Amino acid sequence: MEARTIYEEQILKDFQGLSEHSQRKLAKIISFLRKELIEPLKDEKQLTDEFLSVCGAWQDDRTVEEQIHTIYSARQSRKVTDESFEIYAGH
Repeated sequence: MEARTIYEEQILKDFQGLSEHSQRKLAKIISFLRKELIEPLKDEKQLTDEFLSVCGAWQDDRTVEEQIHTIYSARQSRKVTDESFEIYAGH
């Protein structure tokens, strides 16, 4: 195999003389880098589909307003009094 660029030539030179075990490790790393970092970015729909295949889509029969109301009504006041602050601060 003839190197097409100076970078391919450098990579081949770096591989030469390494044990088969080391070459296999480096080949896996290069494959990972190509797949995860160098390959073209996936489109938004494909990324969304992959995400949803892992965690599933949100399913709720309530309207958005009803869901928001549930969230707000479940909140509890966390009002801090002087006494609770002193206990927390160790006084």
